[in-house]
Amino acid sequence: MRELLWQIQELNKKQESWEVQGYVDVSDQYGDLSVGGKCYPYLGDDRYLLEQKEPMNVAITVGNPLLRKKIAEKLMQNPQLQFPNLILAETYICPDAILGQGTIISMDCRISTNVRIGDFAFLNMASVVCHDGTLGDYVTLSPDVRLAGNVTIGNESELGMGTRVIQGITIGSGVVTGAGSVVVRDLSNHCKAVGVPARVRTS
Repeated sequence: MRELLWQIQELNKKQESWEVQGYVDVSDQYGDLSVGGKCYPYLGDDRYLLEQKEPMNVAITVGNPLLRKKIAEKLMQNPQLQFPNLILAETYICPDAILGQGTIISMDCRISTNVRIGDFAFLNMASVVCHDGTLGDYVTLSPDVRLAGNVTIGNESELGMGTRVIQGITIGSGVVTGAGSVVVRDLSNHCKAVGVPARVRTS
């Protein structure tokens, strides 16, 4: 959360885009957050958002795909809540890329031509999606993930930091890759793969 708040600050230096009212969490254990010399107040738990009577923009900053999905499905019960895409500073996105709602594209990301990204995806800093890529709903790309052209990632998959995926690979839904993995073969649903080249862990 703090990192995204800092990225919003950097974006606003170039172009005033978002005014952050504060943050919501299951508890107030962190109190007010101080980031880059600014203080962001704790607003309350999920009930604060579920009880909103006026339109409000919300960003779900949780990295875990399944938890992000659980939160999104809960908050979407309130029709006043809107989930715009959060596109941060120093990001390049081809105009023909198609993004679903609630997607976060962190600074230094690159999204090439004919890319489709589903709802509530989270692309962390310096991730790259090359031409003709498809990312499903609730996909998480950790920092410095690189996807070559024509790669498909299924819903709720999470690629660890620095993962590399060669061209034309299909990764199923609910897949997790370890940090630094190099994926050179298709991965089926709900598996964990690690290593160079990445191999499915059976235990």
